[in-house]
Amino acid sequence: MKNKINKVVLGLSMAGALTVSSCNYLDIVPDDVSTVEDAFKRPNEAMNFLYSLYGFMPAENDMFSAIALWGTDEMVTPWDRSHYYAKRMMRGELNATDPFFDYWTPSGEIDMYDGIRQCYIFLNNIDDTPGFTAAEITRMKGEATFLIAYYHFNLLRQYGPIVLMENEVPFDAPEEVYFAARKPYDVCVDFIAGKFDEAVELLPDNVASSSEAGRVTKVIAQSIKARMLLYAASPLFNGNSEFYDGFTNKDGTPLMNTSYSEEKWLRAAEEIKKAIDQAEAMGIKLYEHTAVEGGTGEQGKYNYRYSMVEPWNEELIWGYSIPEGYYGWQRHSMPRVAGAAYNGQAPSISMVEKYYTKNGLPIDVDPEFDYEDRYDLADSTIALHRNREPRFYASIAFDRGTFMANGDEVPMYLREGEQHGWSSGQNNYSPTGYLVQKGVHPETIITASQDQMVNYPWPLVRLGELYLDYAEALNEYYGAARHTEVIEYLDEIRTRSGVPTIAESWALVGKSSFSKAEMREIIKQERNIELAFEGHRAWDVRRWKEGVEEFDVAAQGLNITANSPDEFYRVVNTENRVFNSPSYYLFPIRISELEINQNLVQNPGW
Repeated sequence: MKNKINKVVLGLSMAGALTVSSCNYLDIVPDDVSTVEDAFKRPNEAMNFLYSLYGFMPAENDMFSAIALWGTDEMVTPWDRSHYYAKRMMRGELNATDPFFDYWTPSGEIDMYDGIRQCYIFLNNIDDTPGFTAAEITRMKGEATFLIAYYHFNLLRQYGPIVLMENEVPFDAPEEVYFAARKPYDVCVDFIAGKFDEAVELLPDNVASSSEAGRVTKVIAQSIKARMLLYAASPLFNGNSEFYDGFTNKDGTPLMNTSYSEEKWLRAAEEIKKAIDQAEAMGIKLYEHTAVEGGTGEQGKYNYRYSMVEPWNEELIWGYSIPEGYYGWQRHSMPRVAGAAYNGQAPSISMVEKYYTKNGLPIDVDPEFDYEDRYDLADSTIALHRNREPRFYASIAFDRGTFMANGDEVPMYLREGEQHGWSSGQNNYSPTGYLVQKGVHPETIITASQDQMVNYPWPLVRLGELYLDYAEALNEYYGAARHTEVIEYLDEIRTRSGVPTIAESWALVGKSSFSKAEMREIIKQERNIELAFEGHRAWDVRRWKEGVEEFDVAAQGLNITANSPDEFYRVVNTENRVFNSPSYYLFPIRISELEINQNLVQNPGW
């Protein structure tokens, strides 16, 4: 049986080129490679096998298959097609018979376990390939080891306790090996952390040239490990007896430790700090755009906007660098041009209201902001759109505001019947009366006469996230004793974007110190703003155990079917949303997989 398996055609699922530049390395297995032995006979084939291992990465910038882009309360979209899985999930259509975003089973969208198995095949064979130096082989082993850890982590954050694949499992392995049970969550975390540690020891500090951009390095491995430990310390996974008391394997083994451990926050903090130190030692820093006119606020707006879209900038630690497709983020967000740009990625009112005022305070806290009358007209638009922080103007396009695109600031007309507004029979429109600017490169041009996309790697990890991770972990473990350091990291993020420091902002309401609970809420809001529309909130809300409060409520927007200002600027429900607890915190394992592997148990609530 084993000999037969070694002769089968390699089933390597490919996602496309790894980097945005056409001069970068390929991601294909040569047509004449038909067996495992052939794949490792020559360096070129072995390198292509290595690059193919990256092909199992989830398409983080894909509008149809990325869980976290539309699977959140940040946006509403007008499109209602059967393959818009995240939209359907938010409406309560997730199920165990044919689950969306099935990364577990071979019949799923991405078979993570096959990706892991291919990585082990690579590790078990690369030493036999001639033509490589010892350093090259060490580096490639580091990449494969990292991807084993990374694919396990993707499964872990989605399903909780998983089956660990600790080596290449032969197809003729004994049933107790081939049909393994799930391991307890904490055991999974320790195993994956160990794999990340192995990868760190093998990987280089940096890539050799721009043509290798996207290949993993030490700081990437350390950063993803740190993120995993932050998740593991969070309320969903740390002492959650409400959901997971009695969640066991069939032999009675508990799959979740339901006793809270404060030490998990310390472990997370220490590993995040390692990642920050490694990143800063490599010259990674918060992005700053070239000087622009208009003062601190305008400079901050450009700093923030370009920190995401400037290709391979100094803040980016790791990017998903497959270019977005035709039906991608930028085209869906940009102001409508018939047949070219689709004008439909619409921030929800809840997202619009999360951004601070120009004073760096929540809009319902700032004494200088008229919160009660925020929907009243203020010149050509409403007070809600006035006197907000720079990240608001970098991220949100509103009626009678502008959209930085096509190399210019495009005036926005979003009322019924207007250039960018809803009209009867129109399929491409904003359901909330807003559009997402963030993630659209200002120099991307989509007009009636031009179609020129500026591609950039979608940020998987950037330094700003690590600062927020560290602030959260420090606060949870040390509380007020380390708030000076917490605030320093938060202020780094704020001042880069032209937002006043925490001390300056909160002095307006007489606050100079904070409890752990107060600081927790400040950190959460800072995170929701800084990382908006980057794919974090779908996981953050779950790990914070806030799914019902945040996702089980109707999405709201402005009254887009009205043209008069008084009627248009009225808040209405735009889409019903459903979040069933506890089931929706973890994704279901496909029922057919449970029938095949009798040792598996389903997640609670399914």
